[in-house]
Amino acid sequence: NEPLLMLTLQNFETQINETILQRGKQYYKNGAVVYTEETNENNWQAEVDGSDVYSVEIELAPSQEIIDHSCDCPFEGSMCKHVVAVLFALREEVKKNKTTKPKLSKKALFEDLIQKVSLAEFQQFIRQYAAKNKDFKSEFEIYFSEKDTRIDVGKKYTDLVQKMIRLHADRGFVDYRATFKLSAEIDNLLETGYQLIEKNNFKDALILAQVVLKEIMQVVTTCDDSAGNIGGTFSNSIALLEAIAEHQDAAIVLKEQLFLYLDTELQDKIYFDYGDYGYEMFGVFRQLAIQTGNTEAFLKHIDIQLPKLTGKYEDYRRNFFQKQKIDFLQKIGKTAQAQQLIEENLDIVEVRQDVVNEAIVKKDYERAKLLIREGISVALSKEHPGTVSQWHKELLRIAVLEEDTEQVRFYTKLFAFERGFSQEYYRQWKNTYTPNEWATVLDQCIADKIKVVADTQKQKNYWQSSELSSLAPIYIEEQLWDRLLALVKKESHLETLLQYHPHLAKSYPPEMMALYIPALQKFGDAANGRGEYAKLVSYMERIIKDIPTGKEAIKQVAQALKEKYPRRSAMVEELNKILRK
Repeated sequence: NEPLLMLTLQNFETQINETILQRGKQYYKNGAVVYTEETNENNWQAEVDGSDVYSVEIELAPSQEIIDHSCDCPFEGSMCKHVVAVLFALREEVKKNKTTKPKLSKKALFEDLIQKVSLAEFQQFIRQYAAKNKDFKSEFEIYFSEKDTRIDVGKKYTDLVQKMIRLHADRGFVDYRATFKLSAEIDNLLETGYQLIEKNNFKDALILAQVVLKEIMQVVTTCDDSAGNIGGTFSNSIALLEAIAEHQDAAIVLKEQLFLYLDTELQDKIYFDYGDYGYEMFGVFRQLAIQTGNTEAFLKHIDIQLPKLTGKYEDYRRNFFQKQKIDFLQKIGKTAQAQQLIEENLDIVEVRQDVVNEAIVKKDYERAKLLIREGISVALSKEHPGTVSQWHKELLRIAVLEEDTEQVRFYTKLFAFERGFSQEYYRQWKNTYTPNEWATVLDQCIADKIKVVADTQKQKNYWQSSELSSLAPIYIEEQLWDRLLALVKKESHLETLLQYHPHLAKSYPPEMMALYIPALQKFGDAANGRGEYAKLVSYMERIIKDIPTGKEAIKQVAQALKEKYPRRSAMVEELNKILRK
């Protein structure tokens, strides 16, 4: 979340959406805030019991200003009811702390208690608690598994992860809301993998990563992961594999075991079909091939994969494997084989780009341009306009190196207006002219744009002008404010006017107010719901801030809307914020 400026424990009630505020207040009154603790100075953690138990974090300034807040519930607004409930609780907590003596934190009390308990008492507690809580017993056995080889760690982890999934699944399906909690729990479990690595228990860390990969992949294929939570957890499990592969203390035998595991798993296209997981895993696989000396096995893996990738939509993966093979051959010093593959695969953009880069480094610009022109032909035949544009930018790069002014002008002008407006290319184009030359070029550019707009209107037979979108970027860049104002005067839509507010408000306040007043009235008439009413008020506030002389006129619009729609209570509440100023 973005920091909330000037929102404090004392005034938050006046600045939060009324519905969220009341729900949060009711949560607080009902005792839903089950736990609060100051983890370090001015940072608080809390838990709120709702449809689930949600974790909330609040960061305060010494002045009790609310710097930041977060909650792991799926609410997507700026502040949820759980955070509000905790804010009410913290306000009372702060008041209480001011009137009572300092006391040990819960964490300090817990640490003191641990020191006072004897070994025999510890053991007795663990026996009793494990008898009541099977999850605790399982986690205890996993944590200390290296002390007893009879413990089947793989089964323990599998049972644990499967249980987590079952708890958050409904008839085998994990919905959008459930992915938040499930991913958090499994991510927490993956953290134990790093603890195992710290203890040099790489074997169990590997087992954990493999179990999570297997179980989570089944969830990926059958869940609503719109928020990307499960995918993030899958990537985290791959990161754990990578941590094992990179660790210098991990035994080479274990790394060979991991290499063979990935060799098998990556034969399954499911890792590539449901995201980029296969490509992430392949990076670890390649790294291990170098470390373990399994270079031939790595190349064989690619050779097995390539013939399978014949479908129309498998170009990307096929190109990926070819590029990986070329890079790997170069890495292990088999340059002749690599060069042969390069010549055979110049239709792959990345391969051709490498050859172009090599030619440019050698200042063999003619060869580089020939390769690029061939690349453009290939891209056109495949109907890949983005690749064509990429190659044109390479031609611009070479034109700059060759100091070919005409080509630089051609391409920079092209890219300045190719997709909307590019300030970078526009300025590069402009810098190829002297100020006197540019004045003439600019006039011609504007004339050409106006003609294109007119021709477009005529062909499509509609009256609405597109001159503003076409010419405004040029006028802004050249600071031709009078011309920009003339175009803006043709507009009546409030949000369109506000796009040009930063450029015109201070220089032309009366003219802009003449446009804003009817536009605000029209926006208010069309507004529906508190969100749009609040947006209207925010627009009014913005205009008043930059054009103070228009304050009374805007308040008149607010009063008129309030009187026109007295039954729209939400609108009246929002408009009162302007009328009270």
